[in-house]
Amino acid sequence: MLQGEGLPVASVTEAQRLVFSTSEDLDRAWALGVFYLKISEGLHLEGAREFGRGLLDVDSPYRRIPKYGDLEGFIALENNQQTKLALCRHHWVQHYPADIAQFGRELDLLGIAVIREVFRQSGIPEAMWSRASGGYAAGEGTAFLNFVHYDTRNPDLGLRPHTDYGFVTILDASAPGLQIDVDGKFVDVPVLPGHLVINFGEALHFVTAHSERSVGAVVHRVLSQKYSDPVRHGIVYFANPDLEGMLWQFDAKGEVKGSSSVQDLFTLLETNLTEDR
Repeated sequence: MLQGEGLPVASVTEAQRLVFSTSEDLDRAWALGVFYLKISEGLHLEGAREFGRGLLDVDSPYRRIPKYGDLEGFIALENNQQTKLALCRHHWVQHYPADIAQFGRELDLLGIAVIREVFRQSGIPEAMWSRASGGYAAGEGTAFLNFVHYDTRNPDLGLRPHTDYGFVTILDASAPGLQIDVDGKFVDVPVLPGHLVINFGEALHFVTAHSERSVGAVVHRVLSQKYSDPVRHGIVYFANPDLEGMLWQFDAKGEVKGSSSVQDLFTLLETNLTEDR
């Protein structure tokens, strides 16, 4: 399926609307939970890529950014090859260079455009969007900007199969290795120059579950990277709700159909992931 048709392709207009060429493309994107997004001319991506490549230098001062709990800092994942510098939005200005913090804010706008279109398609009344998304649709919530590479000395998978817990993930997948689960089989997501990859996550699935058009969270992985391969870099932006807040499920009439604290939902997802392993 994916090999024959490829992923649907979308773009964000000057009015910050997510658009697809055809309604069929939108349908496929919602069904797969993943699509390509054309890179706009104003996105400062090359500078961000250069910054990420600089993290390979063991003397880089950015490798010594202090850890904030388990989610932020310079981190090597267990049972995966991925090593990353991960920072939440409220730490960008403190630790990232000014141009990288600005790049993160540019990705904020893309994430908001995507989630607003999901809500628009779901039929959830616009007045409920901010509450449903823990503030993210209104420019609040939480966002992480991560720069990753893969330690080929570790024989594990590059990144084990999983779904993302948040709303929307924006990937700069500029090298092969990313795969998604389509009908129970993992298939390659080809690199498409000039495009990012957008994934839907579990929190978005939860919020839209009782709407007119729910979305699923795409299962994906990264294949093991070999020592003989060029070092695989990536930029990953996570659009998340407020991690200390609530998520609300609305129907098309604006009536509450369910709710969960973000911590409870993420804890449940982590438990299920651990049990599946």
